[in-house]
Amino acid sequence: MEKTETRNTLFNYFGEHDLLKVKKTVFFCPYDVPESIFKSIHQWIRSLNPETDCIVCGNSTGIERYTLRLLLRKKFPVILPLATVIPQCLEELNLGWKMTDTETMELLDEALTEHRLLMVASTENVSVSTPTKRTILLRNYWMRWVGNHFVLGCRNGYFEHLLWKHDVEVLNRNEVKEKKPEPVLSEVCDDEYDYLLAV
Repeated sequence: MEKTETRNTLFNYFGEHDLLKVKKTVFFCPYDVPESIFKSIHQWIRSLNPETDCIVCGNSTGIERYTLRLLLRKKFPVILPLATVIPQCLEELNLGWKMTDTETMELLDEALTEHRLLMVASTENVSVSTPTKRTILLRNYWMRWVGNHFVLGCRNGYFEHLLWKHDVEVLNRNEVKEKKPEPVLSEVCDDEYDYLLAV
């Protein structure tokens, strides 16, 4: 068995498997971000083409979930790597600290129907409904392994170390002035910024 086949057997896949065959851009973004990150993400997405660009977008941080929603709205092919088991229905998909909002569920369902979405789980254990340290590490290493190009929302030591042998594009190099707790950032991304910064 080849190395690629061996690695693939470690993960569960649901959706459009053919997305694994195309060139993929992996997007990571840490929890702590400068306020200007939203403008940088919108500019980056505008520079992409849904016909040629497939994005691997995580879902660990509020900014990643926000970016995922923008990509789905623009009908990009998306690979969604999960640090949990693949849910039996989209209503059970937990993106972060709360259940997925109705709009995101509808966008995910539409993307699945249109063969634009592949979900990848780093565990088969049905009891893993929330991420663990092990499943998060597996998910991150899989994202590094599968990517052809890498984009960071902003500078971050962990992700820069994870990708240290790869060419990485950083969208926003501004310093983080104050630390914002993740729940607050998630609420901002889910509500106010969606309307103020709609693509």
